[in-house]
Amino acid sequence: MSQCILVVDDDGDVRELVCRMLEQDGYRAVPADGGKQALDQLGLLNPDLVITDVVMPEVDGFEVLLKLRNLAPKAKALVISGGGRVGPDIYLETARRLGAGVVLRKPFTRAEMLEAVRQALGQNTVLQLHRQEP
Repeated sequence: MSQCILVVDDDGDVRELVCRMLEQDGYRAVPADGGKQALDQLGLLNPDLVITDVVMPEVDGFEVLLKLRNLAPKAKALVISGGGRVGPDIYLETARRLGAGVVLRKPFTRAEMLEAVRQALGQNTVLQLHRQEP
């Protein structure tokens, strides 16, 4: 059975694009149009991973991240942001401090998203080259 990923973003184009990328890579992607819908779905889905934007109306990504541990304790978190009132780096650093395993700046490429997903899920896909000393 493929891993379930909840994709939370109030921007429909971003949400659809990320879901399509994930499905093409063999994951089961479930869209949520914002934090409120994500919180409603978390307990029911019990996803392996939650990808959430930060800046969203009503319920933001930080609240999703904070409630994730109670609603779906085994789920990993990947937080994405393009910024808002402050730059994306501030949002992403805050997300890390709140427990996000991986963060990713918008805009991102397909390769960057899929690598971030694999990293968040603990799938080591980066080959490490060991330099031999002469």
